[in-house]
Amino acid sequence: MYPVLQPYAVQVAPQPMQMEVGVAMGVAMGEPVAPAPVAMGMAIPMEMAAQAFQVGAQDQVPLLDPQTASILASINSFEVKQRVKFWETLTGGCCEQSNTYDFFDVATGTHVFVAQEQSEDLLRFCCAPYHSLSIKFKLVNSAERQWMSKDSIYDLPTAFTLDREGCPHKPCLGCLICNDRCKDGYTMHAGEPFDLPEGTIGDATFAYASQPKCGGYFTPTVNVFSRTQPGGGPEAFAPLFKVEGPCIFGGCSELCCSSTFQVSGMSKPDQIDQALKLGDVAIIKKTKPRGLCDCVREAFSDSDHFTVTFREGIGLTPQQKASMMGALILSDYMFFEKDGGMCSSTRNGDVKITVFECFCCGTTQPCNVYIPARSLAGGAPPTSESMVR
Repeated sequence: MYPVLQPYAVQVAPQPMQMEVGVAMGVAMGEPVAPAPVAMGMAIPMEMAAQAFQVGAQDQVPLLDPQTASILASINSFEVKQRVKFWETLTGGCCEQSNTYDFFDVATGTHVFVAQEQSEDLLRFCCAPYHSLSIKFKLVNSAERQWMSKDSIYDLPTAFTLDREGCPHKPCLGCLICNDRCKDGYTMHAGEPFDLPEGTIGDATFAYASQPKCGGYFTPTVNVFSRTQPGGGPEAFAPLFKVEGPCIFGGCSELCCSSTFQVSGMSKPDQIDQALKLGDVAIIKKTKPRGLCDCVREAFSDSDHFTVTFREGIGLTPQQKASMMGALILSDYMFFEKDGGMCSSTRNGDVKITVFECFCCGTTQPCNVYIPARSLAGGAPPTSESMVR
């Protein structure tokens, strides 16, 4: 089932640079071009980014503003760090806060984007992580990490937006996939859409994603489609790539193992429901903790650490890279945002330890170990008959 098509107004990020943007008239992925090197600890110079954009692969329907497209064209890999939310961590997830992700260029360490979740408090409290939300990608391009407040982030111009239709419109997300209303996904728009329902395609929509039949069965899978021609209707989009993850992930396994998601190119519509597992386009990896502090953060918060590496020689366009950034964040909500994922307590005080999660047809089934509260307290108190006098 394709998203509903509807025109809407769009606010595009300011365009301080002036350059001509051409429409590619060839294959979806253009010729690979190696961007010029940038020194560590420096913001990406716009002149260099503009050069990479002009000689690199071009989108068939360019919708991103030139500044954002130029920055994306010059980057071959991202490091993504999710911020720790104090009140959410302190309350064990009872006070669910909106997520914030920082995107860094691996080659230079430049803080390139900050992605801020925008959603209703009640939906986060009742439905997270399967709630409806929008992710606003803000262009930063700073040599140092910018620790901005949420209000300051909102004040930045929006480069592109991810919309996800979830609860209450799709109350069965995370359950066994039996129809289209059970499938997770997103739509991505240039700039910031106004008055556009989640899951709706507009004139500035450059990509959308959806799960295949049964969610990929035992392989968590998301299919991404990109716009190949202007106008509306399913014929304006073509299969772009398929993101396939591991069957077993999460829980305590995150402390010692990285979870790898392979991104494989799709060239035919009949590959939508097929397993590819080629990883010929990119690799998305949720990395294991690097030290004791990372282990503590992983165990007691939802904060995660990702990398996305684009394969050399592919020649991805800026909008294709943005689509992959959206697939990374969707994967985090689908698989790694469960509160108390490693260790939590039950109503009777027992400790529940989740060893790992297993994916099956759209739902995740945990492998849990329970420690009774009595064993933690050293057993029942001694009776008067058993006490030594």
